[in-house]
Amino acid sequence: MDMIIDLDSHLRDGYFLDEIYKLEGTYAKLTPVPIGSGQGHNKKFIHSLDPISPQGRAAHSHPYIYDPNYGWRGGEVAARQVAGYDMQARREGVKKEGIQKQIIFPTQISIATQNIGPLGAQLARCYNNWVAKLVKGNEDLFLPVAMASAGCPEAMADELRRCVKELGFKAGHLVPYCGTRNLDSSDYYPYYQAAEELNVPLFCHPNSNGDLVDRFDNFYKTHVLGRPMNCTPALIALVLGGIFEKFPKLRVAFFECSAEFPLYWMHRMDDDWDWAQDFPQLKGALKMAPSEYVRRNCYFTCEADEKDFARPIAEVGEDHILMATDYPHFDSEYPHTVSNIRERNDLTARQKDKILGENAARLLNL
Repeated sequence: MDMIIDLDSHLRDGYFLDEIYKLEGTYAKLTPVPIGSGQGHNKKFIHSLDPISPQGRAAHSHPYIYDPNYGWRGGEVAARQVAGYDMQARREGVKKEGIQKQIIFPTQISIATQNIGPLGAQLARCYNNWVAKLVKGNEDLFLPVAMASAGCPEAMADELRRCVKELGFKAGHLVPYCGTRNLDSSDYYPYYQAAEELNVPLFCHPNSNGDLVDRFDNFYKTHVLGRPMNCTPALIALVLGGIFEKFPKLRVAFFECSAEFPLYWMHRMDDDWDWAQDFPQLKGALKMAPSEYVRRNCYFTCEADEKDFARPIAEVGEDHILMATDYPHFDSEYPHTVSNIRERNDLTARQKDKILGENAARLLNL
């Protein structure tokens, strides 16, 4: 059996904000302060580092799911959260899926990626240093993603180089959008150039917040809408903004939206391309149809229970679909993600091997 690679898992970094973001110099006073005597899920902090709007933060809140005292759905999900910080427990946990490599993201991605200016740069560096120490001795299995603050574009390329060359990271994060900047902003060109030079992919993981999502009033709505509403502006900016034309070797993976997600946008971009290519603003920006850039430069994680794999395989390509568990989060199909894909009768054995690990190994240069 080929290597099984999980492209999306998470930590419970929110339990350790004072350790991770122990800031120095001008920003030392912004270091999160723990309050009370709680530990783990019950540990609380006073801090102002979360850039999400108050309404978005309130609507997206779902702490009861991970509260061991609440016992949501029997308490199994709360119990598995120890794997969000205990690497030995995590090693035992992933054995149930048969995983040999696992990509790791923070849960509170926005803190390390969306704060602006030098503070944002310092927060990204703090997280990257902390996660490197966390997985030390377990690098054979756990592969952190390098965070980079999109609110401080001038620092992103150097931080990626540091994480790859000094810390051994295999991928960098790409925030879907940040404030008034979309991903086709020239401010991000040095970051894309660095990713090409280092030959590492960029992972566009949504946070389910932002202007289009924060208007809603509960977690169900923000979760359903937030994933695609984060990833869609990123996909449109990268393709129609000419980023993949300027940086043809850039590889970007999109998460938690399904393998079906890009199909509608491929069709819509191509449909408009028939007339939009004559726009003066677009002259020479794209040399081929938008869907061709998606097929060449983009990768997408699938859900094990997706109803239709035939069309994503036909239109995106079987080499660009990846497996992800989202472990140890509540909506993970753990410990049945791998087995559910293996048991599908609409995929060939070769396609299953590619989705479960071969595509990811190639993407990560393993």
